[in-house]
Amino acid sequence: MYLVFDVGATFIKYALMTFDGEILEKGKTPTPVPPDNGLDDFIRVLGEVYDSYKDKEDIEGIAIDLPGQVDVDNGIVYGGGGLKYTHNVHLGELVSNRCDNTRVALENDGHAAALAEVWKGNASDAVNACVLVFGTGIGGGIIIDRKIYRGRNLLAGEISFCYDGLKRNELYKVASIDRMRCLEDEYRELAFTWSTKNSTRALCFRVSVALGVPSSEIDGERIYELIDEGNETVIEIMEDYYFDIAKYCCNLYMTLNPDVILLGGGISAQPAFVEGVKKYVKELSKIGRIYDNLKIDVCRFRNDSNLLGSLYNFKEKYGLL
Repeated sequence: MYLVFDVGATFIKYALMTFDGEILEKGKTPTPVPPDNGLDDFIRVLGEVYDSYKDKEDIEGIAIDLPGQVDVDNGIVYGGGGLKYTHNVHLGELVSNRCDNTRVALENDGHAAALAEVWKGNASDAVNACVLVFGTGIGGGIIIDRKIYRGRNLLAGEISFCYDGLKRNELYKVASIDRMRCLEDEYRELAFTWSTKNSTRALCFRVSVALGVPSSEIDGERIYELIDEGNETVIEIMEDYYFDIAKYCCNLYMTLNPDVILLGGGISAQPAFVEGVKKYVKELSKIGRIYDNLKIDVCRFRNDSNLLGSLYNFKEKYGLL
């Protein structure tokens, strides 16, 4: 059996999985969030989940996906996304030491989603593919020759940091993201990156501001309820959202020319999401026949993608494929 962790900004999802990727049991626990929590708290939480299984199951390995640039070979995390305490940390070694020296494999969360689709999903027949996962940020995975393309500094696919809409006379607005106190500050003060414009959480923040309601009252499900109710403000925001994503899909297609571009994250469970993006891709494709083979689809495994991809990464790292 394998214990797999999908680390997000709010929750750590975990699952007990078979070698072939069958999920036997899963749960979630709150993610230790800075500044009140640090690395020791993070290791403690993972260790407690491991302890709850180790006497009942033979845990052959631990697979983890999380934000940041991940050195898969050496088990080191850089950047850390919203979990700054993981920066420059030999996390694989720390988790293994805490969990009875069990073998550990780490992977970036966007890369894990891409690997799941290559393994058993909607990129299983593709040679090259791009995966975009919309959540608290925007995870990205680039597949070339059925392998993750990482780039020189492990930054390939970190699409969250692409600039969008910033004008030259607004350069004074650029500030270190590490100085932001919370995600809402990022959405407000750095509203010119793709993540702060088009992540699902940024979308919810934008809707809450437009409607004058607390951000805690808006999530993806509520947005689509408001659309069904005919709320014109939300409908216009969502049309802009689809249009922005469609433009990026076209740009990715021209840059990398993949066989397929897959869209994932919780919001992708809404059929209207991918259909909205496709609608604008079709309009943008009228510029020429160069877009004739652009294919947009949804990630098959949605919220379980990262768990499956993390296990696939473990198998790849330890020569088990």
